[in-house]
Amino acid sequence: MASKFDSSIQRGCSPCEEDGLNTEAQHFCNLCTKYYCDICVTKHNGLYKRHTVLDRKDVKKWAAAPGTVDVLERCERHPGEALKLVCGDHDQLCCHVCVSIDHRHCSSIQHIPDVAKGIRKDPGFRQLPQQVAVLRKQIEDMKNDRKKNSSSLRKTRTAIVDEIQAIRKKINDILDKMEKTTVQELDRLVADQEMSIKKDMESCTQMHDELKNIIDDIQSKDSSGEPPLYIGFKKCEEKIKQAKEILQNMSSVVKYDLTFGKHNGIEDNLSSMKTFGELNESNVFGAQPRSSLFPRDHVFATEGYMEYNVKMSSDRYDGYIEGICELPGGEVVITDGLNKKVKLLDQEYRVVDHCDVPEYPYDVCHIGGNEVALCVDEHRHNNDDRHELHFINITKGKLVTTRKLSFSHKCYGAAHHGNNLYISSLTALYVYTMTGKQEKKLYEDKTGGDTVKRFAISNDGKTIYITIHSNSQLITLDNLGNKLATFTDPDLLGPHGVHVTTAGHVFVCCYYSHTVLQVDKDGKTKLATLAGGQDGVHYPQALFFSSRASSLVVAGEKGTLLVLNVR
Repeated sequence: MASKFDSSIQRGCSPCEEDGLNTEAQHFCNLCTKYYCDICVTKHNGLYKRHTVLDRKDVKKWAAAPGTVDVLERCERHPGEALKLVCGDHDQLCCHVCVSIDHRHCSSIQHIPDVAKGIRKDPGFRQLPQQVAVLRKQIEDMKNDRKKNSSSLRKTRTAIVDEIQAIRKKINDILDKMEKTTVQELDRLVADQEMSIKKDMESCTQMHDELKNIIDDIQSKDSSGEPPLYIGFKKCEEKIKQAKEILQNMSSVVKYDLTFGKHNGIEDNLSSMKTFGELNESNVFGAQPRSSLFPRDHVFATEGYMEYNVKMSSDRYDGYIEGICELPGGEVVITDGLNKKVKLLDQEYRVVDHCDVPEYPYDVCHIGGNEVALCVDEHRHNNDDRHELHFINITKGKLVTTRKLSFSHKCYGAAHHGNNLYISSLTALYVYTMTGKQEKKLYEDKTGGDTVKRFAISNDGKTIYITIHSNSQLITLDNLGNKLATFTDPDLLGPHGVHVTTAGHVFVCCYYSHTVLQVDKDGKTKLATLAGGQDGVHYPQALFFSSRASSLVVAGEKGTLLVLNVR
């Protein structure tokens, strides 16, 4: 049986293996207890001229070389070396190579045998078995919990699929009923028209035969004298008159026909829905928004801020940021009103793309996936007003406008929830379908010019927060438009942007007081004034809570983004 060090057996070069390479060893050093290829042995020999190196012809002598280092005492960075020293400066175990490379300037290098004396009596050492046992138990419990969680997820998936299929069946039943009703109506109309055609044909046949019979009678009386001919003449005139009336009445219907005009709303509404419903993750650290890591009643505090310049070289003005929203990947979309641009920012708030818009852009909201909707509004003196919502997809880092909706009223604020669009007109809040059909006017206040400035909708869609800029108020509505609360505060002067996180935290930025506030979920009480002019807040217009980090992003007249770190 061949020895494991036989020349027919390949061994890997030790330095190459450390670099992730697989090179056959041709040499072995007795002192280093390492294997070397032809290239690495040259470097070794240059450093260690007195080491004895054996090549392949002495491969049998490799077995006589010192054994490998025990696993426990082996240096993880230099597997061929034993841990002999400890660096007190870094509290780190070291081999001789570690010391020569990384700890040459350290002042507290000791031999392990010196510091290991009395280790058996050390309380920490004595408690190790118990600590490890407890930790292993926790790890095993976590593993079992995750196993149960995985099983639960599969069951949840099955239940959701069953619900989706049930929805699909209901839709199919509705469509089947619609088809049946439409076909029944079609059959009724066809039957009615066929009956009319049959009556027309019978009238024609009857009149045709009557005219033939009377003319035949007249011609047969030609030798009977004038009185019978006169009678026949008068009767024939009457039949001709009747025949003409019948033909005239029939000619008013040139052709019996049917047409079909489909309801476009059916296809439009279905095509606007990407899924049967919304899927939301919960209790998954790293997958859920960071805001949900804080309890709903958590009161935030700020701890510093950073300011980011988002001006482009092509911008004519410093900028006036009216709207902000965040994409699932952490990219940010902002609207620059003065420069009439929509800008796409990366996670470091650097502009990576932009697109021009025809008129002044206001609010922007996230629709789903990488799609956003942008409010574009302009009043012109020639009555050619523009009140539009532009839909933009972000594809491979590029902003692409896909479609737009037009409204008869102003379009300053927008939000998306469920399958509906919510649009504010400064004095009213409307609800639309995704195809632009107005469902209802949810709320209206004509007591001022900016009574429905901006708004935010809670994650469950049951609560709506509206900033009344002109009256310095924040009002809270239910999803039927009923007013639940009215909030005022000395720091709430000219409220503009409002944002509610997925966990239900409510934030408001105020234009005239230069403040950012946190308000309770009921919209009745100020929980905190998070930032003011001393923190760089200057005429703020919009804000949002970043889902990838604990930070509030605020923007306004300065044309920069102020990122407030919160805890």
